[in-house]
Amino acid sequence: MDREVPLAVDVLRRAGFGSQVARLLEYPRNAPNGAILVAEGPGNSVIGVACTAAFATSGWIGAVGVAPEARRRGLGTALTEAAVRWLRSHGAATVLLYATEAGRPVYERLGFVSEERAVAWRGVAGAAPPLDLQRLADIDRSKIRALDLAATGERRDAVLDAIHPLAGVGAPGGVHGLAGYAIASPWGAGTAIAASSPEVGVALMAAATSGPAAGTLIVPDGNLAATDALHAWRFVRLNDALRMRLGREVAWRPEQQFGLFNLFWG
Repeated sequence: MDREVPLAVDVLRRAGFGSQVARLLEYPRNAPNGAILVAEGPGNSVIGVACTAAFATSGWIGAVGVAPEARRRGLGTALTEAAVRWLRSHGAATVLLYATEAGRPVYERLGFVSEERAVAWRGVAGAAPPLDLQRLADIDRSKIRALDLAATGERRDAVLDAIHPLAGVGAPGGVHGLAGYAIASPWGAGTAIAASSPEVGVALMAAATSGPAAGTLIVPDGNLAATDALHAWRFVRLNDALRMRLGREVAWRPEQQFGLFNLFWG
């Protein structure tokens, strides 16, 4: 796989994933609950890629791309089917992904159903509710897991525990001992933010993108408080993707998600 990773990165860049896609692949490459699946072409070349991340009874497919010269051969479908099989074999009753408009028909043919869009925004935060925030530490990990489960409906302990050191802030309180967290992602542009109330969530969004340089936040459309704050701060909309599901529904709460790690596993 080490030989194939640079080839996979090249395919994804040519498929439109941008220059930072190599960072996104670091998690599935190194994590025991993730995998990078490739379709090989002539001369041991790589012509297609799909990545996976399994979280107990749920799993994600991301970074699905086919080299331009190998399109219209059904590779996107074949890679998605292979990723679903991999996730099923690792216990995922529900398979999730974020689809572009180009990929959506492929996933619909495989039985995926649409849930909700997430939008990537970029800018510098303005005024926010005053809140006493504290730096996150290892002692907070169990609280982070509990709050994350409440917001996402998934046991994402594997990815949360892989973040060392914890780079972010939290708001004490709430039933989990933590009313909100904001954690910088080592694998993508976004900051993961979960909060039990709009006031805490917006304050954490502001803390994550207070400047001076512009920051990126990926927010579910269903979180109206977050979207209102981004409009008020005049953030620029970058792109969006549609959350889709294969299998039973996950008890997620988009109104508690004020920032996603990325459009791979949310």
